[in-house]
Amino acid sequence: MAAPFGAGEVLDRFRADYHAALNSGDYHPFVWPYRALGPYLLVFYLLLPPTQSRAVHLARYPVFALIVYLSVTAIRDCRSPAVTVGYGIGLLNAWTILWSASFLIFNDGRKDYQRIERQERPYVAQDNDETLIQNTQGETTALDGSTMDGLKSLHPMAEIPQSTIASADDPETDYPEVWADQEPIPSDSPNQTYVWQPLPRSFLHRLDYILDLITNLRGLRWTHQAPHNTFPPPPHIRSSLPPPSPPPSLPPSHYPTRLTLFTKSLASFLLCSLTLDALKYLTSHDAYFLTAPRSSTPSPFPYPRTTRVLISLVFVYASLLNIFLLGPLLLSCALGPTILGPHASPWLYPPQFGPLSSIATNGLAGLWAGWWHQLFRHGFESAGEYTSTRILRRGRKKSPTATAVRVAVAFACSGILHACASSTVPGAPHTRPWGRSFAFFAAQPVGIVAQRAGSAWLRRRGYREALPWWLRRAGNVAVVVAWCWVTGPWIADEFAAGGIWLYEPLP
Repeated sequence: MAAPFGAGEVLDRFRADYHAALNSGDYHPFVWPYRALGPYLLVFYLLLPPTQSRAVHLARYPVFALIVYLSVTAIRDCRSPAVTVGYGIGLLNAWTILWSASFLIFNDGRKDYQRIERQERPYVAQDNDETLIQNTQGETTALDGSTMDGLKSLHPMAEIPQSTIASADDPETDYPEVWADQEPIPSDSPNQTYVWQPLPRSFLHRLDYILDLITNLRGLRWTHQAPHNTFPPPPHIRSSLPPPSPPPSLPPSHYPTRLTLFTKSLASFLLCSLTLDALKYLTSHDAYFLTAPRSSTPSPFPYPRTTRVLISLVFVYASLLNIFLLGPLLLSCALGPTILGPHASPWLYPPQFGPLSSIATNGLAGLWAGWWHQLFRHGFESAGEYTSTRILRRGRKKSPTATAVRVAVAFACSGILHACASSTVPGAPHTRPWGRSFAFFAAQPVGIVAQRAGSAWLRRRGYREALPWWLRRAGNVAVVVAWCWVTGPWIADEFAAGGIWLYEPLP
């Protein structure tokens, strides 16, 4: 059974509404880079040379205020007839605010972060009673051993332990330049070692450093690296790093080579493309996916509620994964270390999604913290940590109340991001950003807390240990399925109302 109207008719209506809004002056087109200056302001501020100037430290507040103003006005004033661009106007501008707050307000992006870099093994020399760390060759090599130039240049810098990095609340603390408490342990070469690199003084080195900090959302090879769905540094890197030590390394067989990364990524990309093509065919026969998301909308599928939620989930998963796979295919495999240097190392491109077993093991918490992608995790965690430390005593940082506050704030931030995106899509007149998008994410902590409370009750009664492990895991899966069946239509209806499923994933 075909839908009573086609996708082309809906898109034509979007374009007509868009041009009418432009002619009336209600909205303006999204023009890049004029309407996307926020990220550039963040980069320019973080690029300032290391300094102990209080003026530079305090300048982050007006910079952040200007970023908020530019992003909010773009969300309020700009629209696009293209579904993906329209959704991106709201999502990316809202993310710009949160990501900038992570480096300017919640943390100090110029002092609180360090990156793993490879350099020639330094030697210690005495000069005027000061211990200096110098480079034996005057050059730095990439993770693959090649010498770097230009933006790939990783100029030698001394190692800085975590205890000597200045706090975001202490603007008078200068950036230390040397650390000679111990000599680095050699790694795979007697003349090379790995170090934790703070903000560099060389401009080209600093430019590479800041761009990596801003665009490396999961923090691979940084001190804030996400704990899930990432590879810890390989053994030969971890063994030579001074404190703070990263997580234990995996067996060497767990780390991909560029060849295995290419074959697996390409196979997954092709599979996702075929899946998206099949889903586009299926959704074209259901008016629900053509901006008519009502339970009364006739459906060609049995069990419409369940089928539509399932199709929406697979559609979102395959769409995101297809985009994520472009990173390893283009950066690590196509451009490679010859052009990108250490940024092409295959261990920096772990899978974006975790194992499905996380759901069976941890239920709803495993769904969001173990299986789903972790791209926005650092921004959400920074907001939650910042909020909890200001409304609770510092001594209660690890209390259940503090954990609940952090989780609630993290999901609230996610809800705000998706609500902003729903307000800028072409089908925005039919969306309910706060009643569906925000409500869906705001409800997730409730489900997580309820499941954990139920599990704790069973444990106290002795029932949980009496159940076989497979039945406990089946129970976790059942809870997740039931919760998604209840709350899934909120976000699925919002996507359909906004016209998200009208985008063409394949040319």
